[in-house]
Amino acid sequence: MGSLVRRLRRARMLKRFPILEEAWRKALADHPILAGLPMAETDRLRDFAAIFLREKQFEPPPGTELPEPTRLSIALQATLSVLSLGYDWLGGWTSVVVHPAEFVQRRRDLDSAGVVHEWNDPVTGEAHPYGPIILSIEDVEASGWGDGYNVVIHEIAHKLDMREGGTANGCPPLHPDMSRAEWQEVFTEAFDDFRSRPPRRRGGRRSRIDRYAAENDSEFFAVLSEYFFEQPGTVLREYPKVYGQLAAFYRQDPALRLASRR
Repeated sequence: MGSLVRRLRRARMLKRFPILEEAWRKALADHPILAGLPMAETDRLRDFAAIFLREKQFEPPPGTELPEPTRLSIALQATLSVLSLGYDWLGGWTSVVVHPAEFVQRRRDLDSAGVVHEWNDPVTGEAHPYGPIILSIEDVEASGWGDGYNVVIHEIAHKLDMREGGTANGCPPLHPDMSRAEWQEVFTEAFDDFRSRPPRRRGGRRSRIDRYAAENDSEFFAVLSEYFFEQPGTVLREYPKVYGQLAAFYRQDPALRLASRR
């Protein structure tokens, strides 16, 4: 009954608060990673983005307003990740907190010797297990251009990763036709290989993927998700088995879609 009520409410919402044609066309043009989406998927993305705009609460800095194009940019990039999964994969949280640019978070950690360490950590985005995603507007505007960087998709990947137990470990809830053992084997092999590569071109193979992916399993999944949608050919060339797992999970094939568009 709950899902039926939700569907009816969203249907009414889409009729009352559609994304206007001019704004939608401009948003598509401003995000090259959407190139080649079939009409049916473009229409579904538009509906998902409209629902996101109504169901998520945007929280800009005090005394400011978030421009509509920026809100729409966040919405369509966030919902691109779940385009073939279903909008309800974005459930369980309601807020999008935005900062003008990179912001600082105070960190605290207890090491194995019992010593507490505190430091300031500059970040461009964060995802909290049962709370908001936090984004830098400056980095939102730098996302979606096909250069491999996408702060929105990165944080949504963390949110998907956290759907089981609220912990990000690099393995989101998999579909019944997927093998958790195979996922872990493929990602562990790729992660170990990536960490072994030199950060600069001094012999050996240097990856085009951002070195931040070497932080831990969760960041590896989130960064590879960015490249999967932004530069899928890079993932396909460097880690074809990872690409296969991501395509099976997201139920999308952006490498084929973007190649056919070109």
